Amino acid sequence: MEKNNLKFKAWYFIYTVIIYFFFIIPSCFALEPLQNELQVSSDKKPLFKNIHGYFDLNGYYDTRSFDIITNNTLINLPYGLHYYSFTNLLGPFNSADSFTLNKYYTEQNIRWALYKNIPVELNVQWNSGSNLTDKMRFGPRIRVNDLPWIGKILKKLNLIYAITPFPLQVDHSKGYDAQIEQFYKMQVLPRYFKDRVYISGFADINFLYGSDNRTRHHPSVTETQLGIRLINQVYAVVEYRYNGFLPTNKRNGLGLGLEYLFKF
Repeated sequence: MEKNNLKFKAWYFIYTVIIYFFFIIPSCFALEPLQNELQVSSDKKPLFKNIHGYFDLNGYYDTRSFDIITNNTLINLPYGLHYYSFTNLLGPFNSADSFTLNKYYTEQNIRWALYKNIPVELNVQWNSGSNLTDKMRFGPRIRVNDLPWIGKILKKLNLIYAITPFPLQVDHSKGYDAQIEQFYKMQVLPRYFKDRVYISGFADINFLYGSDNRTRHHPSVTETQLGIRLINQVYAVVEYRYNGFLPTNKRNGLGLGLEYLFKF
């Protein structure tokens, strides 16, 4: 328990720093013009020319009576390398205090696209969480929207879709575990709304065999978010969540909140 508390405190400190430097300070001083200038100037430097991505920060109230802060970070690097992370800081169910954040869950990914013309990346994922066993997963990430025979259809739908089967997982639990991870994002009527409205989310299907005290072998975890841009890079968001690992009466929830998106 003490080890989990130390890990949570470390993640909590890191994301507190991130919140101040990437969310509160830019919002207070309206740094979007400066951000654009930095982006232009960085194009002149060969070292940073091929490094770009985004950072988004989401704060929600969940209808299951707890608060949650979510961060997604994507950094596209030279030589076909990509870094992607997903982190949740959340509080207990039915918490009486606002923003009682005492748990975390994170997935850290390194992806490597070996060939430019083949929409497949090697994906190594480390995930960790409060009261969870750390895991390392390995598998191919397939960018379905870049496949020649289906990409044209998805492009007409303004849909990005990727699927990552993780047949190999290394951890300290008993039995064999694997996962299929899916991600999607769609711009809603961009001809009328431009980039103001989107739908995005993920769906993870887990395969658990041979471990003790597991009554469900294929629990899934899904989140689907509707985002509407309010001003600059601030969005109002509504998110439906389902977690098959939780008790039946706690599996479904609705998150209501705000998102700040920082592109670089």
